[in-house]
Amino acid sequence: MKKLLTVFCIAILCNSVFSKELPPEDIPAAAANSNPALTISTSVKSELLPKIIADYSLDSEPSLFREKIFYLENDKSMPQLSQILRTISTMQGIKYYSTGSKTWETLYSVATFIDSPETKNPIGEDEVKKVLSADGKKVYCLLEDHSLGTCIYELSYFETANEIAVNFMLVDSIKLGPVKAVKPNNLVINLVVLKENTDSDKLTLYLNVKAKYVKLSIIENRLNKSFERRIDSMYTWFESQINK
Repeated sequence: MKKLLTVFCIAILCNSVFSKELPPEDIPAAAANSNPALTISTSVKSELLPKIIADYSLDSEPSLFREKIFYLENDKSMPQLSQILRTISTMQGIKYYSTGSKTWETLYSVATFIDSPETKNPIGEDEVKKVLSADGKKVYCLLEDHSLGTCIYELSYFETANEIAVNFMLVDSIKLGPVKAVKPNNLVINLVVLKENTDSDKLTLYLNVKAKYVKLSIIENRLNKSFERRIDSMYTWFESQINK
């Protein structure tokens, strides 16, 4: 059981989640799991989570699966949280901890919505944010990743009165040198935010990443670390935005 599920003590909250004094392992996840056969998502009372896990997954057994749950307190309303999750530009400049260089690096130098994976023309966020609810909305985004290069995702949004879910589905290959390390539809990141009720200040943030990539040890080792760090970085991004 210890190999399947690692339960972390909630760390003492720091003044800044981007602080160099906070290594990635100390990000205050209440629970983390790396085995899809024993998913901790079942402990979350969510209407949307089972849907996106079932409908937005991989067609084959993943090379990597990671999921984490975080508990936060914040008084922002669900419409405000929805707007935050549609302000993709605020991901630009977020940090991640490089296990190679043992330093904090800028994860995304560019973060923008685009019109299509083919043309990659940036579009304004006002178009994406103009409606109160994003339920059913699909849009593309481009993230210029420090270690993975240009990543193009289709974002799918779902909302209820007290939940918001976002699915990131890779739609263009990730190349590492001449190798197509991750093919389209072989990388999925799911993010779900929910409240106990619409008036509650208690938030649950669930994140998971599933990826399938080529079986080359040098690439597998690199991507295992990279994708795990990306869900930690999404947490730090979300936490920083709700506290503004």
